[in-house]
Amino acid sequence: MIILGIDPGLAHTGWGVVETRGSLCRARAYGCVTTMASEPIDQRLGRIFDDLTEVIGRYHPSQLSIERIFFGENTRSAIATAHARGAAIVACSNAGLAVGEFTPMQIKQAVVGTGSADKRQVIYMVRNILGLDHDPKPDHAADALAAAICYANLKRTRNIARAVATDQLREQERAQREADAEAARQITAAATAANIARAQGKGDPLFSTRASRRSSR
Repeated sequence: MIILGIDPGLAHTGWGVVETRGSLCRARAYGCVTTMASEPIDQRLGRIFDDLTEVIGRYHPSQLSIERIFFGENTRSAIATAHARGAAIVACSNAGLAVGEFTPMQIKQAVVGTGSADKRQVIYMVRNILGLDHDPKPDHAADALAAAICYANLKRTRNIARAVATDQLREQERAQREADAEAARQITAAATAANIARAQGKGDPLFSTRASRRSSR
């Protein structure tokens, strides 16, 4: 599975391509789309769209993992990030990528093991998980790789949970079949016992009459 992780931003949109094989996760490429504040908004968003479209065409990811944004105190900055995020999602949508959205806390939890991890911890774990011999730069690219790792980890967890649930369902079905078979055996045994009893004359008036005649002779 090839996953494109994106850390959206109008000035800097980080991207990272990760490939997974089983439990192994490795980086194929990463980088950052940079735009200037002096440029018109349409050109900045167009560059984000075009550059990410080129990345998708080069590495052929099938999944997108992108960070969700929250409108906090700096609403202006959040709106600019939302514009960049929209351009990125449209580029991925045009290529048919499945979209996964995660909060910063979810990404940190999946990569580091705690939602309160700082940036240094995230970079350290990204480097180790992907088997890199260096810290990925810039930080926006590292965050994008972290988003891709988050998608991979959660996907693997869901697959494991699904496999466990399937095994449990199969075990329940097997137990039910055994219970049904045992019930059927008990019914057959009861019917057989009843037939034997009747054959021996227990509760059979005709057989009892014949037996009494033989004993009176």
